Amino acid sequence: MKNKIYNEDNIKTMEKIPDNHCHGIITTPPYNLGRNPNHRRKDQEDYNLYADNVDNLTEEEYLEVRTTEFKEFQRIVKDDGVILYNMSYSKENPMLPLLLMNKIHNETDLTVADVITWKKNKANPFQTSPNKLTRISELIYVIVNKKHLHTFKANKEISKINEKTKQKFYKNYTNLIEARNNDGIKSKNKATFSIDLVEQLIHIYFPPKSIIYDPFMGIGTTAKG
Repeated sequence: MKNKIYNEDNIKTMEKIPDNHCHGIITTPPYNLGRNPNHRRKDQEDYNLYADNVDNLTEEEYLEVRTTEFKEFQRIVKDDGVILYNMSYSKENPMLPLLLMNKIHNETDLTVADVITWKKNKANPFQTSPNKLTRISELIYVIVNKKHLHTFKANKEISKINEKTKQKFYKNYTNLIEARNNDGIKSKNKATFSIDLVEQLIHIYFPPKSIIYDPFMGIGTTAKG
């Protein structure tokens, strides 16, 4: 399954992946921008919740779909692995990412270990809003197994080692990453990811030959990075 892109439901793909197989995940899910939090499709009974274009679920449905995926993430990622989950919010439901992180913490063995701010080179302004700020950043949630909250693997470079105590000191990595949000790729999928961002995340968290999975591959940004 290595170095392949599967055009199918990510749940089906993960069923093929052995336990503890991946060193981590880098991804950005659908943000559920299509509807307000209380809207329900009239044809919802006939709608496949795991379809590729899911972006218009009720809040409850969206949280359930994402949590189901996280339960599989927990299985396929090594115990000391890292899930890097870039999730922004819709103006209709800014609480949605926080609700999801809370549900994951309560219903799986995973939890948030760190939060990275991705500062883009271009802003997404609320041109008609009298009170909301121009959005030039998104959050990336660093999610790990609870039992490895302080021991999960990363790829930080050592700057020096104290000769007497053997204490390791690492190069300075801040939780603010500046990266382009427009790779110049022409695609029907306007919400493309950032190769620049993915490359920086891989450098921080994954040594060479790591196995990284992206359940929302889109146009293949993570694979390219």
